[in-house]
Amino acid sequence: MSIAITKDIQNFWNNFIDERADLNHLRDYKFEAWSFGNTKEMADDLGQLVLDGKKTATCSLLRAYRGEEHEIPRVGVYSVLCNGSNQPLCVVFLTHTWICKYSEVAEQHAYEEGEGDRTLEYWKKVHHEFFSAYDGFHSDDLLVCERFQTAFK
Repeated sequence: MSIAITKDIQNFWNNFIDERADLNHLRDYKFEAWSFGNTKEMADDLGQLVLDGKKTATCSLLRAYRGEEHEIPRVGVYSVLCNGSNQPLCVVFLTHTWICKYSEVAEQHAYEEGEGDRTLEYWKKVHHEFFSAYDGFHSDDLLVCERFQTAFK
């Protein structure tokens, strides 16, 4: 979920750039801020998994981007991950993206998402519940899958 850039988020970004002289060219970059899920609790819980180093991947329904195609994640981009109170947690760097059907998500991806017991079975259960909020969700729906690295905390 995209978040408006606040003074706290901008300052967090500036601190990241101050620590990375090699990225000074990104000082005025129009970066994105975002959080996981659709509730404060989900954003807090999944954000903590990133901070703990357990979560290095995520996914979303491709059709959820209709009308917001400019928000589809792009490899090589830094962004600010926030908690459920829209406070910055870390800067992440997107290393991989791919599109696949929900039914074709691999065990490795489920593990990298870092949730629950990290199995594909658990991943399918919780993601089926989450994606079912979208009208007509089915296992052939396409997902935008992402892998990222934490670049700054």
